Amino acid sequence: MTTVLIVTLVAPIYSYYAIKKARQKDFKTHKKIQTIVYAFCIAAVLVLELLIRFSGGSGSMFKDSSHADNPVFKTILIAHIIGAVLTYIVWTFLIIKSRRKFQKTLPGKFSVTHKRLGIFVFIGLIYTGVTALIVYLMTLDFI
Repeated sequence: MTTVLIVTLVAPIYSYYAIKKARQKDFKTHKKIQTIVYAFCIAAVLVLELLIRFSGGSGSMFKDSSHADNPVFKTILIAHIIGAVLTYIVWTFLIIKSRRKFQKTLPGKFSVTHKRLGIFVFIGLIYTGVTALIVYLMTLDFI
């Protein structure tokens, strides 16, 4: 679980670097970094899902925490899940659409949409990382 958290916390840092590359018009490096970060994040989500399933379901991960029945904890957990799912859905769409457009024209009509969705994803990655850290710390009773 700690490795998954680390991937989640590091993702916005590498994404920011990729954004800087795009601003420098180095689109190939931007594409490469974003693809690698996305692949690591998807792998981390899959590992987390397997951990959850093999440990007995979502409740089993925090059942020993003093926050298990805390409504604030449950609200943060639900908000984390919703934010993460939305971020990954938009990110997946953005990567698929961008790869199709990248081969045709760059920059092009999709560039404005790409930039806006990219900002959404970047903010979503930060949000996901922060909320994941809070959930992690509460699960282990560090806060």
